[in-house]
Amino acid sequence: MVSDHCSTEASPVVKTTHGQVRGALQTALYGELYYSFDGIPYAQPPFGELRFREPQDAKPWEGILDCSKPRSKCLQVSSLTQQVEGSEDCLYLNIAVKSLSSEKPLPVMVYVHGGGFKNGDPTKFGFGPDYIMREQVIYISICYRVGPLGFLSFADPSLRIPGNAGLKDIILALKWIKANVGSFNGDANNITLFGHSSGSCTVHLLMVTPQTEGLFDKAILMGGFYPETANAPNAEYEMAKHLGYEGENNDVDVFNFINAADPKQLVLPDFRPLYERLQSGGYPLFLPRIEYYPTPTAVLLDQPRVLQRTAWTNRVPLMMGCTSNEGLFNPMMNMRKDPNILKACRERPEFTLPYSLLRHCEPSACRHEGQNLVKKFCGVHSTFITEEHHAAIAELFTHNLLHYQQRMLRARQAYSQAVNYLYRFDFDSPDFNFYRIRYQGPEARGVQHADELCYLFKLPQTFKLEKSRPEYTVICRFVALLTEFARNSNPNGPLTKQLVDWQPVTKEEPTMCLNINEELKFIPQPERYKLRFYDQLYRHIKMELI
Repeated sequence: MVSDHCSTEASPVVKTTHGQVRGALQTALYGELYYSFDGIPYAQPPFGELRFREPQDAKPWEGILDCSKPRSKCLQVSSLTQQVEGSEDCLYLNIAVKSLSSEKPLPVMVYVHGGGFKNGDPTKFGFGPDYIMREQVIYISICYRVGPLGFLSFADPSLRIPGNAGLKDIILALKWIKANVGSFNGDANNITLFGHSSGSCTVHLLMVTPQTEGLFDKAILMGGFYPETANAPNAEYEMAKHLGYEGENNDVDVFNFINAADPKQLVLPDFRPLYERLQSGGYPLFLPRIEYYPTPTAVLLDQPRVLQRTAWTNRVPLMMGCTSNEGLFNPMMNMRKDPNILKACRERPEFTLPYSLLRHCEPSACRHEGQNLVKKFCGVHSTFITEEHHAAIAELFTHNLLHYQQRMLRARQAYSQAVNYLYRFDFDSPDFNFYRIRYQGPEARGVQHADELCYLFKLPQTFKLEKSRPEYTVICRFVALLTEFARNSNPNGPLTKQLVDWQPVTKEEPTMCLNINEELKFIPQPERYKLRFYDQLYRHIKMELI
């Protein structure tokens, strides 16, 4: 909606390269004031010829665009409601800014949401910036295409869909941010790109492509790393067949069928049988990929672990970390509820391997190494696994992700000239670790995948805490560490430096990390011993670690 009213304290107007936008004054959960500008278009709506294809720059507008309310998230099946929600018209970004004028421009933090590359809500309804607005920073979240809308790909160049449209959305948004954030009191030369889970994988990919050079100045990876691509073969053809296509696996015919389908059908849950899903490491059908052929906007033309050896971001400071019980959230962890998963784990121990290994070794070798991995963590042959091994299997999957993190860290130590800070989020609240509560039940304990987001964002389940509670202290410290890193490339700021001296990782053993619990402690990484076992697995399968 475009209007022509002038700027006020409650509804400020800012001029951008494409037109003027009107924001709104907001009050955060604990009373802090900030300005929001929600639903700013950075690209044309991806309809018609633009569907599945790389995004095109937004068209300028006359008058003042009302950006006082968020726009739709991308069309998807919501992980909260299991309903189809959102819209194909979703290429917008959201800005929260602590102050529109200050002595020095503010550091900028740009967030890429997770959701398995198939869902996620970047608006304040999904991830409210209330806690981040304690600090003098600008927070920007990007809505980008997910699922087949963002990651459909075809080898036939006449279709102009080589893959990675969702990544190209984010790159176009970063260009918009670089050009415009100064108008919102942001420092265009101090931009931190950060993400969680598949959003963190996305940041990893954006770190290794030349397309992003100069668009951000540091990065934070939270619970997601993407050293090798993980595409399912013939995903487009398989989806078309599932929707009723009866023709051959011909790119043009498959595309025409998919393009004519109801878009709500395209985003329905994974239709593959259980064993096929587990064979693909639990990854969804549509993912970032090595593009089929080079184009001027190609993001990935080789494996990420190869590209990162010479990546421009080897000059960029990095913070990364995981939770202490990441593996509680994994397809295999439904074994208590689904006896078929327990059966699959017994019969096919290779399903427990990191997907990089599962994908790159012969079936017999995979089974043998999977068996070794199960024995290492469970102490028994896979045929003897029961529900009682739930905690051991969770620990195994935690280490799977931590080994990806370790590979990233080693690559940085080998090739980068910048600092690397490692954290381990270990705060286990009985009632505030909302992801664990949702997926494991109210009685379970542990800090599962995504639980750190409860201390960074206002989530749909968030409630206002008494400030005397340790959860509130963890929020204040965690936000301070991240925003201080965004400000100075060093996370040690006024709130935490008297509590702990968090140093960058060095090549010396043991690897040191900041353990974030009620106390902040700089400690040797507790999982380091079992991680060495993974190096043996990679050597047995003759696969490069970095």
